[in-house]
Amino acid sequence: MIIRFFVTIGIALSLAATSPQTAQADAGDFIGGAVVGGVVGYAIGKDQQKKKAQSSTTTRTYRQGIPSTTQGAQTQTALNYFGYNAGRVDGQVGRGTRSAIERYQASMGYPVNGHDFQPYQYDFLMQAYYWATSGGQGATQLSGQPLLMEYRRQVQTGSALAAAPQPQTQAVPAAKPAETQPEASAPETTSASLPSLFSGGTGGPSLANRCSGVMLQTSTNGGYTTLSNMSDPDFALSEQFCLARSYAMARGEDLMQDIQGLTPDQVTAQCDSYGDMLAPQVDALSISSKSEAETQMRKLALDSGLSPEDLAATSKVCLAIGYRQDNMDTAIGSALMLVAMGEPAYGELIGHHLREGFGVQERRDLAMQWYDASLSALDAGSQAVFLPSQTDRPELLRAAMVQAQ
Repeated sequence: MIIRFFVTIGIALSLAATSPQTAQADAGDFIGGAVVGGVVGYAIGKDQQKKKAQSSTTTRTYRQGIPSTTQGAQTQTALNYFGYNAGRVDGQVGRGTRSAIERYQASMGYPVNGHDFQPYQYDFLMQAYYWATSGGQGATQLSGQPLLMEYRRQVQTGSALAAAPQPQTQAVPAAKPAETQPEASAPETTSASLPSLFSGGTGGPSLANRCSGVMLQTSTNGGYTTLSNMSDPDFALSEQFCLARSYAMARGEDLMQDIQGLTPDQVTAQCDSYGDMLAPQVDALSISSKSEAETQMRKLALDSGLSPEDLAATSKVCLAIGYRQDNMDTAIGSALMLVAMGEPAYGELIGHHLREGFGVQERRDLAMQWYDASLSALDAGSQAVFLPSQTDRPELLRAAMVQAQ
């Protein structure tokens, strides 16, 4: 029964009160038969207001005036892995890391500016790192920059290995789009080839690999599509899909830092169970109207006995993990739960999935319902959760939707 599937708030409180070693052992006893639920809700809720006033990636400082961030550590790790020598992995993006970023940008044909590390540049670096450490290096017998160039070649030709389950502590940056042009040596890819580039390890297309291809094309185009330069509305929507995915991962993985008493692997296992539980609702998205899908999810939420706040907190964490693992049931189900719990902006993700057929049957007619509802909610004052600083983004999405029909 659904009530047995969830962890209660009482269990969460007892876990938070015990020592880390005992808490993790206890968590292991019910893992797989429960969802993060109250554990995540409690851990996040107690610090939520405090964290709103803080930088989402700042954790600590080793050198005066330079914050240490999760993204910084990930960037340094990947740059070092591919031979760009960012130095010590401490999360602090100083002169040495910026110089390594510039060497990476130059080799990829990106605009060279270590102070302006764009999301598509970071995403491509991290996807290459995941691929390489999940079998790519062993299969190619390459290392350093030649290994990165081989990944780029495979993305261009559509032969990259399917994305493997990826580390659960990775965060994604939230930077503004670049407006500069890349050098002439930028790699060439056509957006028309992107829809069928890859197939994932779960029997369907890999969204992680698709977004690698999209980010590669973005770099070729010299930055993100804008209203003034949009010539391919389908690609513009795919680009915004991958950006929204990155923002969702950044938010959820930032919240993971507040979870007490569970290891990342344990949280991941529980989110996998969460996805299994939500899979019927995800399957029904392709045959149900938006209203019907929300009604069914609200009933599921009511039966769980958990508060909307706990379900929303759980869903934000599991949304990030689902996307990192290319687990579409977990990702889409979490987005649907967030909409049902009163956060309509997440409906944009469901629109993208229905439009492109990732994790659900392609239904562009139903996708329009989700797009329209999420954008209307933004017009009515709902909080933007994807690229909130890009005020013209809703207008770009609307224009692309109309032109792509």
